[in-house]
This record gives sequence, structure tokens and C-alpha cells, in this order.
Amino acid sequence: MTRRGFTLLEVMIAIAVLAMIGGLTWKSFDGAYNLKRRVETAEERDQTVRGALDRIAREVSMTFLSEHYDHKRFRERPTFFRLRDGRREALLTFTSFAHQRLHVDAKESDQAVFEYKLERDDAGRTSLFRRVKPQIDEESDRGGEKAILAEDVLRFSVQAWDPRDREWRDDWQSDSPERTGGALVPPRVRIAITVKDEQGKERTWSTQASLPLATPLDF
Repeated sequence: MTRRGFTLLEVMIAIAVLAMIGGLTWKSFDGAYNLKRRVETAEERDQTVRGALDRIAREVSMTFLSEHYDHKRFRERPTFFRLRDGRREALLTFTSFAHQRLHVDAKESDQAVFEYKLERDDAGRTSLFRRVKPQIDEESDRGGEKAILAEDVLRFSVQAWDPRDREWRDDWQSDSPERTGGALVPPRVRIAITVKDEQGKERTWSTQASLPLATPLDF
């Protein structure tokens, strides 16, 4: 029986088939990898936003005012709750018992000034920043440590509930109680963060927090 080799045409067809199979296999693996990467990115983004909301809610829920301060040093009460432009780019600043000391010998307590607002980061993205100042003094808008809490944020919304008018307010000043029916601190706040998902669509997460210390402490 005579054995013959493959013809050039058969070899070319075989190579073409193998190349096609290899291409389809690579495309399948590449698609699976891209899908896995998108899912992981989405999960990481979701966890970041939810973590940011949980942290803000926890810290703002411990907001406090106190009448125990040096009246000769301070012209007005150094503890406060302030909210400005709450609908889209909120600036939220308050004094809270939520501070955690990272060093045993640090001259700090559980009291601190907290601030949340949108700013441009070093990469030019709009990010949500958190600033913490352990010392409550005359310059609450300066100093402290600032860090990014969430990146690529489209909107940061904070609204305070007005119990007198029974509506959500975009602004609140604890040193102007005449605007809120005598209330110094809102009984609760609503917080929302909006970002873009992997498909370019807007997604919003929100939560609410109660502020139980409605009146200034006297100690």
C-alpha cells in the first residue's frame, strides 16, 4: 500500500482551521477575562460607595453641641452642625464624638471636626474628600488630615430634615436656629452619592442617619 503525504492545499486548510480554533479560543478567554474584570470593578466601586455612606452616617449620627467651652476664648460655640448646597455638591461640616485615636499617646479625644465635600484630586477627577481635625478650635475650616473617600463622584447630596416645616433642607446652620424653628441640630439627615457604572449610566446609593443629641450638652 502506497503512503502519501499531505498536499499543500490540505496543509493550508489544516493551518487555517487551527488558526481559527485558536482565535476563537483566545477570544472566548479574553471575553471571560474582561467580564470578570468588569464585575470585580463594579463590586469594588459598590463596596467603596457603600462604605463611604456607612462611615458618613456613623460619624454624623454622633454630632454634638456643647455649652462647656471657654467663653473668653471663643466668641461663639465652637461645636456646630453646618450644611451648605446639599442638593448636588454638599459641604457638610460638624463636630462629633466619632473620632478614633490611632496612637495611644496622641493628645486627642473622641471629639473632632469632620468635613465632607467634593474636590478635584491630583488626577483631575471629582472625588469625595473627608477631613478630620481632632482639635476643636477657632479655625474649624483649617487643618486636620484629608483623604479621598470615593473617586469619580458625580453628585454628593446631603439634606437635613426640618421638623417644623416637615421638609428636607439643603442648608442648615446650628448657629442660626431662627431659620429652623429653633432646632439647632436636625433630627436626621439623608445622604446620597451618585457615580457612573461600567456602562456609563448614573447610579445612586443613599442612606439616612438619626442625630439623637438635639440639644447642647452642659458638661
